[in-house]
Amino acid sequence: MNNIIVVFVFLGLFIGAIYDVFRFFRLIFKNKKAVFLLDFLFFFIISPIIFIFLLSYNNGQVRVYYFTAILFGFLIYILTLYRITVYLFRPIASLFRKIVKKILKSLKKGLQCIRKVYYNMLRHSPLRFKSKKSAGKKKNSGDINEEDFSEFNTQ
Repeated sequence: MNNIIVVFVFLGLFIGAIYDVFRFFRLIFKNKKAVFLLDFLFFFIISPIIFIFLLSYNNGQVRVYYFTAILFGFLIYILTLYRITVYLFRPIASLFRKIVKKILKSLKKGLQCIRKVYYNMLRHSPLRFKSKKSAGKKKNSGDINEEDFSEFNTQ
């Protein structure tokens, strides 16, 4: 049983390392939606891992001391390696954040150029829509007249 507790302590260390990776992405993407998504993904990944370890080492029986061992391993990671990686990840994350902002800015400019080209193509096309000036006119229900086709202007 002692070796199973050691395995779960190492599982807690592994969970701490995964949390550190997600924390790195949190430093890059700081808006609330990204943080929510990253937290959801973290727990979505961690839950099956814990479940698989419980199935493989204890036939799926949930015991408090297994979760205590996982928490202990996680705390060991937080109190040791986490403090070291904080100083390493912050400058790297700020560099990545700047790179992502530049990529998004250039992507936005590219999309604006495409929009301008598309707008100019529609603006100079021979088949354009006219704005309806007579929105309040009542039409006869069965008659086809020139007003029905007046929205197309051929130049």
